Amino acid sequence: MRLWAPLMALLVAAPAAAQDETSLRQADAAQHEAARTRNADALAAMMHPGFEVNSPEGEMWSRAKTLELWRNRGIGHESFDRTVESVILDGSVGVVAGREVVRPSVDSIAGKRRADGAQPVERRFTNVWLWKDGRWWFLARHANEKSKRPVP
Repeated sequence: MRLWAPLMALLVAAPAAAQDETSLRQADAAQHEAARTRNADALAAMMHPGFEVNSPEGEMWSRAKTLELWRNRGIGHESFDRTVESVILDGSVGVVAGREVVRPSVDSIAGKRRADGAQPVERRFTNVWLWKDGRWWFLARHANEKSKRPVP
């Protein structure tokens, strides 16, 4: 798998063919693959310098903190599936949203917080992308765990 990391980073950093829904979905799929495999170098290559995430931990994380957590195993998953339910494209902004099912790694922040034996967790996510300099930049992310409370 390590042999693919440099290739993945090059593919992610390469300009997209066009500013369209297909290239936006490809960029988001590359982000998902990099996150699924804990490829911090590929994630760094796609993140905008001003990237921020509103994390499932209820905190705002900068690009630097997010990458540090990826590199030090603070973020990670034993499994990570994503279903895209919505794609919005307006000018230079693209938004990809939907649901994820993750099983946090036991050594991750979420894995240490959870006392359920690393059971799968359903989350809602929104990824915001910016088209700039002929490519999609990962600008912002929000992810939260779905509540297990019944909806009134």
